[in-house]
Parts: sequence; structure tokens; C-alpha cells
Amino acid sequence: MTIRGVILCSWGATSSALAKKVTDEAKKQGLDVVVDAGGTGEFKKKAEEYDVALLEPQVRHLKKEIESIASKYNIPVDIVDMQAFALMDGKKILNQIIELAKKSGKEV
Repeated sequence: MTIRGVILCSWGATSSALAKKVTDEAKKQGLDVVVDAGGTGEFKKKAEEYDVALLEPQVRHLKKEIESIASKYNIPVDIVDMQAFALMDGKKILNQIIELAKKSGKEV
């Protein structure tokens, strides 16, 4: 089963690089995980497409707003691990996405 995640930031710029690192790590591990990048505004229109949503640390103040949208689709929301974000650690963020997906009953 494919897990579809999204990493959200203000406009989708830094999240694009991060999403690519996470997707590359998933491929390397042979996992069926696809991670997109997007802005928080875009998420409102496309929320139902995802299993998991992560917010970059600089937009953590939008977590409640994103959770209210995500809850309609049973999508768990979390903040990207600060250290993993600073290091652009695709492997650590991939693990975070997998753990979140398990909470909503999705397995890789």
C-alpha cells in the first residue's frame, strides 16, 4: 500500500527539497512512500489526497488550522523533527511519516 505524505511550508519552496530527500530515501529502502511538497494554502484544496501531513518548523503556528482540515480525512499531522529539518535528514523524516501513517492504520 502506498503512503502519500505532504510536507508543508509557507509557499512550498524549502519543502520541495525536503520532500525529494524523503522520497529518494524511500526508494532506496524499497518502500512505497510518496512525499509531496506544498504550501499550507494548497493543502486546503488537496488534503484528501494524503495519508500524512508534516509541517515545517517555521509554520508550526498553523498546526491547529491544518489539523482541523486534516481531521475531516483522518490525516495525522505533526511538525517535522527540528533536528531532521536542520540536517535535511530524509531518512529520519521518512521514519516520522511511517510512524504517523501507522496511527491512522496505514502500513508500508
